[in-house]
Amino acid sequence: MGRVMRKKTLIFFLVFVLPALGVALWQALQAARLESELQRIDRKAQAARLLELSLPRVQAEMGKLLADERKKLGDKPPVGLVNVPMPEGGKADFNCGFFLLTPANLQTFVGDENFVRKLADAPILTNTIRRKAYNPSAPIIDPREKSHYDPETQLPLFSVYEVTETDLDAPIRCTGTPGPFFAWHYKDNLIYMRSVPTTHGAAADGFMIDREKLAQHLLPLVEPGLPNAEITFADKGETPNLSPLPLVLRPGDNVQLPDTVERRRALRGPVISAWLISILTIAGMFALLAFYSRVEQRRADFVSSVTHELRTPLTSFQLYTEMLRDPDLSAEKRQEYHDILYRESLRLGHLVENVLAFARLTRGKVRGRCDVGGCEQLISPLLEKSAEHLRKAGFVVHINMDKRTRLLRLRTDLVSVEQILLNLADNAIKYVEVEHPVVTINVLQKHRSLVLRFSDNGPGIAPELRRRLFRPFTRAEQVQEARKTGVGLGLALSRDLARSIGGDLVAEFGAEKGSSFLLTLPLGE
Repeated sequence: MGRVMRKKTLIFFLVFVLPALGVALWQALQAARLESELQRIDRKAQAARLLELSLPRVQAEMGKLLADERKKLGDKPPVGLVNVPMPEGGKADFNCGFFLLTPANLQTFVGDENFVRKLADAPILTNTIRRKAYNPSAPIIDPREKSHYDPETQLPLFSVYEVTETDLDAPIRCTGTPGPFFAWHYKDNLIYMRSVPTTHGAAADGFMIDREKLAQHLLPLVEPGLPNAEITFADKGETPNLSPLPLVLRPGDNVQLPDTVERRRALRGPVISAWLISILTIAGMFALLAFYSRVEQRRADFVSSVTHELRTPLTSFQLYTEMLRDPDLSAEKRQEYHDILYRESLRLGHLVENVLAFARLTRGKVRGRCDVGGCEQLISPLLEKSAEHLRKAGFVVHINMDKRTRLLRLRTDLVSVEQILLNLADNAIKYVEVEHPVVTINVLQKHRSLVLRFSDNGPGIAPELRRRLFRPFTRAEQVQEARKTGVGLGLALSRDLARSIGGDLVAEFGAEKGSSFLLTLPLGE
């Protein structure tokens, strides 16, 4: 039986409890993530808003800085000079250096020779500057890589540019207006240049920008809510937001949300509710599992107890009927065996009636009969029947009926009342183990109800048993040790019967020895 119960409990846990626990835990996780997810969404929206407010100021300042540097180069570059003078006003701190690269050579600016030499030592930059002067969309390719050489001539494929003058020793001069400035970058080298038409082909005029120093001029103009904003190169396929340079103003990872406290207050209720629902669901699932296990245990106890109690009288029937078949049995013994069989049949009938009544109440079925009449007329026969049952067991019974109750009318189910009184009497017979057992039944009036106080002079009810006294299959330890009859249904059934007819049955605990039970019955109109 225990193995079957454990198997059912396991199935119940896997089918009902485990999925419910999973849903509850998922709900708790969602509640925990709710605030952080909303903060992420708010931070993203706040970053976009602050970025939108910052970009016009940053863009305007960057345009002003670039315009100042463009003015220094002028509208007519000094093409053909051996040593190009440094523009008036020098160069800004973010300007790494000016350059003027013609098809013939890289001209040197006075005072900036180190930068020009550094640029000349970077063939990938000088080669790309020449090609982009001719075609601004030309790709950035390192001419030192073997894959970019013509396999037949072994000449660099991308170092060729258009030349209008074949004599490179002829004087070089401008032949038109320089084109607009444009920017490109290779790794950390940011080039800002324009194409200048000359007699020898397209020359390049411009300067190299230090991105980090330029950012130092621009970041103070960003909204204070973006303390970790940064200016970086645009990724491949990304559209720059700081034109004409290929730069992107990014909000950074620390976007300040001024309404954090208010938002937390607004979210506190829903988040706490979600947590409470999850916790209550988990607790409910465990409570349901405990209740189911308890029901299964009670069912197992019921089957075990009833089986044991049925086996005892059946064994007696088998034994004494076998003995009655003896033809030499004396008349005195025959009568004694008949009396034993009669008592066993009564006990068996009482047990079966209790079990059936308990099953009916468990299914919600109550008796439909209703007896109406005077209290003394209805109750007195039931009290006498219970008293007779007790006297046969050796009890002294005192019945005290308040005279006022004789004038009252009762509306109840006498069959249920009789079964309650018989169960109380059986309880007294089992538990009252004294030399002179006494039961006192007092009939009293209390408000609009009739109260039957059933008392005995036994050892009383142990404190540890009082809380579960009316639970099914609960029996005192001394009864279990003595292996006396009963399945522990008497008091549980009696209280349910009393409540099913509009009354109640409670235990009365006092300082005196013995047990007292109060049966309350509603009065009629």
